[in-house]
Amino acid sequence: MDGSATHRALVIGGRGVLGTRTREALAAAGWTVRSGIRRPGRSGPGEVEVDLDRGESVAAALQTGEFELVVNAVPHLGLLAEHHVLEHGGTLINISGLPAAAGRSLRAVAAGARGTVLMDAGLAPGVTSLVAADLLCRHPDAQELEIVLTLSTDIPRGPAGAEFVHRGLTAVARHRTVRVPLPEPFGERVCLGFGEGDAGWLGGLAEGRLVRLYVCVADPAAHERLLARNTAGLMRAVPRSTFRRRDGRAGQEPVAHWIAALRGGRRLGTRTVQCHGDFLSAARSTLVFAGALARWDRAGCFSPEEICRLVDVEPALRGAGIAISPPPSPR
Repeated sequence: MDGSATHRALVIGGRGVLGTRTREALAAAGWTVRSGIRRPGRSGPGEVEVDLDRGESVAAALQTGEFELVVNAVPHLGLLAEHHVLEHGGTLINISGLPAAAGRSLRAVAAGARGTVLMDAGLAPGVTSLVAADLLCRHPDAQELEIVLTLSTDIPRGPAGAEFVHRGLTAVARHRTVRVPLPEPFGERVCLGFGEGDAGWLGGLAEGRLVRLYVCVADPAAHERLLARNTAGLMRAVPRSTFRRRDGRAGQEPVAHWIAALRGGRRLGTRTVQCHGDFLSAARSTLVFAGALARWDRAGCFSPEEICRLVDVEPALRGAGIAISPPPSPR
C-alpha cells in the first residue's frame, strides 16, 4: 500500500513556490498533507523538519514509510529521500526537474529496491516526457527531438528555480536558435537554445537521438533582449536576477510547451502542451502521476513514460486544465 491509495502525503520543500502549489493541489483533492521544511524552529501545524543534507532528518520524517506518498519539490542532488524510499519502502514522486544524470544514478542502485521512486513527474519534465514518448512511438524513424518551453519573468521563483533557469541560459556564450509556431498568445517566435550538453530529463527515452531544448520568454521585449545578447555572444553574462522574483504569487500565466519529432531537419509530428500557471499545472500533474502510480506494482526507479502512456492519462490531464494538441489517439 502507498500514499496514493491512503491519500496521505509529505511534500518536501512545502514552503517553496512549487511545493506550496503542490500542497494546495493535494489538499484540494482531499489529501491529508504534511509539509517538509528545512528550519524546524519556524515550523507550524502540519510541518516537519526535512533537511536534505542530513540523513537522520530524512529518515525521521519518512518513518511512516509505505503508507504516505512523498513528493519532493527540491532539486537536491544528494537524493537522500529517494535513496531512503528505495531502501526502506514507500513511494516518492520527484517533481524538481533534476538533470537526467540524477535518475541514472538512482537506477544504478535500484536493484532489489523495496520502494518506488518516480523521477521527473511534473509538467516539464513529466507531461512533456509523455508527449515526447508518444511522438517517438508514432515516428520511430525520428532522429531528433525538439522541445520548447515558455518562461515568464512575472512569477515568483525561489533560488533553486532561478538557478536552474540561469544555468541553462548561461551554459554557452551563444545558443542555437529555431523559429517555432507557438500557439497564441505567443505566436511564431525565434526560440533560444537552453542547457546544451544535458539531454534534459529525457534520459533513456531519447535512445541515442539528438535532443534540442529551447526556451521562449513570454514577454516579447524581454525575449528580444535575450536574443540580442545571444547574437552578441554574451549569454554567459545574463544576470542571476533576471528570473528571480521573491514577491507575488504563482498565478495563471499562459504556458505553451512545444514538442516535435524530426528527421533530416523535417518535422514529422508536433504537439503542444497548453495550460495556465506553470507551477499550478506542475502541481496538478503530480496528482495525475500519483493516480498512475496507484495502479503500478513494481519497486525501483522509473520515469513517467515507463508507468503510463499519454493516451491513458490525457483525460485526467485535461480535467486538470492541461490540454494536449492535437490530442492522442489510441494506437
